[in-house]
Amino acid sequence: MIHSNERKRCLSGWLRKNSKTEYDTALKLQKFLLLYECFSKAYGEKPDFEYLKGYKKGPVFSQVWGDYTKERVTFDKVVDESYSSKGQEIINEDRARKSAFIVQTLSENELSELTHSMNLWKCKEKRILEGEHQVDLDENDFNENDTKIIDTLDKMYPIELIENSSVVHIDSHYFIFNKNDRPKLTEQHFDTLSSLAENDQLFNPIYVEIDEGGRLIID
Repeated sequence: MIHSNERKRCLSGWLRKNSKTEYDTALKLQKFLLLYECFSKAYGEKPDFEYLKGYKKGPVFSQVWGDYTKERVTFDKVVDESYSSKGQEIINEDRARKSAFIVQTLSENELSELTHSMNLWKCKEKRILEGEHQVDLDENDFNENDTKIIDTLDKMYPIELIENSSVVHIDSHYFIFNKNDRPKLTEQHFDTLSSLAENDQLFNPIYVEIDEGGRLIID
């Protein structure tokens, strides 16, 4: 039996169809769902923080987690069906695309750090880190600081940027190219990117351009 509500099933189905690599990573699915609801809250719409719990790596929608980890085959089938039948009615497409792009271009650790900075999780941090299980996270704890974080993300990732970007993932680094530059990448370029990926001082996402001479320019 699947316990996740229809909204979470539809959103999970959207991610499975549009960004399957992220869907196949439990933490990234959770961060996608959380960001979507945080954007909804920040935009003054009614979010769905039902069954949101605090874990050491950040907020987790516990029913989705249970369905995903214990009933994966059934969950995959159900989310596909929910998205197909109700997705267009329930999901704000631009909001979903924005949430997916963020989880696509940040590492798991970076995503956890992002959600740790939010009062929604941080106000219960002591209890969570002391090992208390199933700590409830409350919509009322989403405060002005959290709204500012979401507003900043909104400005950092406009839809136009997302539409015109192509992501190259190497190790734990995510290089962002203009879609027109992506086909120009050579084997030598990929060797350079692999060397850059060894640099722990680079923070995701990493914006890269190709100049007229074919050189990679790191923004």
